[in-house]
Amino acid sequence: MRRPWLLALLLGLVTVGIVAALLASEPSGTGAENVGESGPERPATPEPRPDPPERAVERRCEATQTNPGGTNNYIPDAPELDSLGSGFVITGLVRSADGCRPLEGVRVRVWLATATGGEQENRATVRTGADGRYRIETAPTVAQFGEPNIHVGYDDDEYREVFIRRVVDLDDERAVVDLTLARRG
Repeated sequence: MRRPWLLALLLGLVTVGIVAALLASEPSGTGAENVGESGPERPATPEPRPDPPERAVERRCEATQTNPGGTNNYIPDAPELDSLGSGFVITGLVRSADGCRPLEGVRVRVWLATATGGEQENRATVRTGADGRYRIETAPTVAQFGEPNIHVGYDDDEYREVFIRRVVDLDDERAVVDLTLARRG
């Protein structure tokens, strides 16, 4: 004797389980937060306010942690470039975990997949200015393994290495990726 209602019930329960799992999971699956934005460019992060001298030593900011997928397709020594195309802007503030002060002259690594090439071709090093900010314009991102994403990293000797992967939406025109670096040792 056939029981089609039993098969329908089983399929319904499986579907409900899958929907519940998807709703409870992270969209990127890697801990990568969405940092993209559409519309006119705006300042990245508000300027840090200097502490009075007696408190400056006490202040500490939480260091940025490497996240899963942060080093995907990383190649050391990316060339120093001002641009990787046009249509998408990546900006950020780089500061020290000790004192939360902006860091000048820090080499920030950036790589992403665009219509002009993959992550290994679209990579650059940019330096922070006196205000600790960096900026690079690129071609718009494209989906890589299901979602558009960007990578930002630091790998010089003075501070601990940090490699992060952040996701954006296909219609985003910019992303803000800040780094807070902790000293080695």
